[in-house]
Amino acid sequence: MTDHTGTARVGINASIVGGNPTGLGIYSIHLIRALDQIRDDFVVYSSRPEAFAPLRAPIKRVPIAARPDFGLRGHLVRVLWLQSMLRVRLRSSGLGLLLNTVPEGIAGLPMPQATVVHDLLPLTFPPEYPRQQYYFRYFVRRILHISRVVIADSESTRQDVVDHYDVPLAKLRVIYPGYDPDAFFLDTVPPASTLTQDPYFLYVGNVLPHKNLLRVLDALAVVRRRRPCRLIIRGEGREPYVNILRERIKTLGLGEAVTLLTYLDEHALRGLYTGAVCLVFPSLGEGFGLPILEAMACGTPVVTANISSLPEVAGDAALLVDPYDSINLADAMYRMLADGDLRRELRRRGLERVSAFGWRRCANEMSKLLDEFLG
Repeated sequence: MTDHTGTARVGINASIVGGNPTGLGIYSIHLIRALDQIRDDFVVYSSRPEAFAPLRAPIKRVPIAARPDFGLRGHLVRVLWLQSMLRVRLRSSGLGLLLNTVPEGIAGLPMPQATVVHDLLPLTFPPEYPRQQYYFRYFVRRILHISRVVIADSESTRQDVVDHYDVPLAKLRVIYPGYDPDAFFLDTVPPASTLTQDPYFLYVGNVLPHKNLLRVLDALAVVRRRRPCRLIIRGEGREPYVNILRERIKTLGLGEAVTLLTYLDEHALRGLYTGAVCLVFPSLGEGFGLPILEAMACGTPVVTANISSLPEVAGDAALLVDPYDSINLADAMYRMLADGDLRRELRRRGLERVSAFGWRRCANEMSKLLDEFLG
């Protein structure tokens, strides 16, 4: 077994962790905590030391102004800090490798870098991410090409990196993220507020066009012709698109059947998963698809798309649909609503499948990869 004790050999760039961490920050926190349980030869660079507590590894401060909380300004400060201050620190650090938990690295750094890329959605759906075009087309390309190894969240993302950036396939590795079992687990008691109302379908995620919510609304309208049901959408998005959703809800006569919710804490979100007929997640593109794992961990069946990374995550534990076909989606939703045996079987398969996606497994694979390149 490799000895992971002694002088720090790995630096971890976790500057993406902000005051209220979102997906990328949460990934960084869980990965670093899990790595901390199996090795003690790394140092973390972050402006949020408290977010990782408890942690044995030392944490070096990043300027607060570099946090993603500050939007574009924070992003620019962070990139400049990486190319200047962190570059200077690393030259005298004695470290052997820098791990970037997002594709923000240091151009021209003599030290080898390992870089994680979660998705290339801004390149797949450019109208939804107009401000990120230069960053993804030029900066991310440069960082991935200079990195010694690139870690993708899924086989689908690995292929996207090859297609968009011409990164050699041999340079890319896939390490699946985990989910948080302390937040999402089987709770056999449904929330009291759901017991006296019509059964509901649940969507969890950002409210963006590629999430395919307009087709979900169309499918809901079809299902409601056969059985009473409703939809809860837990997510946030830009106002113009949210208004488009509201207009479609009105046009389809779904005003009383659709509830739009914004941020919920993990306890409340677990309650939503537990009480739902199923998670409906027919996205047109995902780097991974974490809500699928969260739902399965709560014993909630899943309907998801048969494209992108989603079949990798769902396996045979979900109903896979053509996300461009509203009738196909409606049929799957109705089956979930009407067939108790199907729900119970998918619940069993989901609980079995989700057990393979742990942060300890992710950290073990990442640790082996780090040792390979340190050696």
